[in-house]
Amino acid sequence: MAVQEFDFNSGKVLNPNRKQAIMAIEGDADADVVKEVLRRKSYKDLGRETELRAVLEAVRKHKVGVLFLDAELAGINIKELLPSIKKGFAELNVVVMSCTVTKESLGEILRLGAVGFLVKPLQQDAVEKLMVKLK
Repeated sequence: MAVQEFDFNSGKVLNPNRKQAIMAIEGDADADVVKEVLRRKSYKDLGRETELRAVLEAVRKHKVGVLFLDAELAGINIKELLPSIKKGFAELNVVVMSCTVTKESLGEILRLGAVGFLVKPLQQDAVEKLMVKLK
């Protein structure tokens, strides 16, 4: 069952079908860009974490639709992590973000299960274009 927002004043459930997203990201500026796009696209922002364990727990606990995953987070190997995330959370849309990208690494990341790739520092229009593809 999905976690729902509840308005205690009116006694009504708010946006029962609202998609949820979470960020596993280092940089404040990049997080702000994602946060603004999520707000405009009517996603519920479940926040930002820098520890992978906390992110996966939130994904497990809530019905998260999109995970913005920073490839430069300490202690992760994105090429090992993506297949296990997709195995455990098949419906989760994983968007990988990185400062560095090659044609080969981009192809491999998408082949391993990411739905998109964003180059850091993030640009708002790039995030918006990717979010349109997720609908």
